[in-house]
Amino acid sequence: MDAPPPQKRLKLSDFDISETRGFMPEEIPCKKLPDYFRSWEDIISDLPQLIERKEIRDRVEKLDQLEISEATLGKLETNRSQWLWAYVVATFIGQAYIWTNKDDTDVKTTVPKCIAVPWNEVAEKVELPPVQTYATACLYNWYLADPTKPTDEENLKSLIIYTGLLDEEWFYIISLLVEVAAAPGIRAVVEAYNALASNSDATEDTLFQCMKKILESAKNMSAALDKMYSKCKPEKFFGDLRRFQRGSTDKGLTPNGITYEGVGVKKLSGASAGQSSTLPVFDIFLGIKHDEPEQGEKPGPVFEYLDDMRQHMPMKHQHFLEALKEQPKQPREYVKEKMKTKPEMAELFNSIVSEISKFRGKHIALVHKYIFDQIPNLTSYEKVTGTGGTPIQTFLVDVKKNTNKAKLPIPQN
Repeated sequence: MDAPPPQKRLKLSDFDISETRGFMPEEIPCKKLPDYFRSWEDIISDLPQLIERKEIRDRVEKLDQLEISEATLGKLETNRSQWLWAYVVATFIGQAYIWTNKDDTDVKTTVPKCIAVPWNEVAEKVELPPVQTYATACLYNWYLADPTKPTDEENLKSLIIYTGLLDEEWFYIISLLVEVAAAPGIRAVVEAYNALASNSDATEDTLFQCMKKILESAKNMSAALDKMYSKCKPEKFFGDLRRFQRGSTDKGLTPNGITYEGVGVKKLSGASAGQSSTLPVFDIFLGIKHDEPEQGEKPGPVFEYLDDMRQHMPMKHQHFLEALKEQPKQPREYVKEKMKTKPEMAELFNSIVSEISKFRGKHIALVHKYIFDQIPNLTSYEKVTGTGGTPIQTFLVDVKKNTNKAKLPIPQN
């Protein structure tokens, strides 16, 4: 029998993952573009007022078409933060143009060439789609009020918001606090995989200690999510913010997608928490399966949706998830092998599964409060789609069920 391939040693920095902030960048995002982009930055500095006065569309249509190149933004390899910031700025301008409306039927399904072309060009260069994503709203849209202090709720601020409301900023900040809470767990995941790769006498104890850290991280993620209610009012989220997170897959609002003049027509999912790489990391670690197809089978709807969400993640984060999946030795199998002699490992493993399920349950409760409860005379949850484009209730419930299925059957003595 051939020996298994050597387990690759993982390093967070190879995948643009921060030791302390998880999938948030280690470097505080750039918040200033070169003077050439002054017309874009002038719009961003006045964005909430332009939206409130319904002047954003006129302002965008008067823009000159800016060039996206090394001449205007510097070399991508050495100025990536600036390229990402140009992508964030173009996205907020484009989304504001599309979704600043008098009501839900007033949607601009054609984006003028002056912003559509540079938006698509910069999106292509940074390998993200030209639409609001979790990355534009959260990962690359923050700063620290005091860079010498911790990345916490008092110190985190958003660089751009559509509405000018604290509710919107808090919505983004809570997502970032979940990323920060997950960071020790992600470090522990990497440590665990590297311990499995070493296959030494210390592997078992190292994995056990890593699982303790992952459990603690999962609990802290739930605690962070619970803070959403304190400063983000459901009616403000639903009435003022949610539309700007939409993509172009809604059969009612954008049945034919969005036309980007000078580029073409695109149908893209909007921003979603499913575009964070954090929960997929823990899913892979725990062996949680979401409709993954067997060879030759058609994938299920949950798998298809999560696969689409993955395409909206930063490329190096996608590579990290692939690297975890490709490891020859997986934690679940190791714990399963040790279950009879070390049942405490399986019990700890199942505790992590329960905590991830609990987090997903809290997310479902948020959706009910912030979306379903805001829709007058709602007769069926199944008819409501999320900004990512999927029937939200069915998807979230299925994902939670799949999580619970990952528990190991611990033998009873």
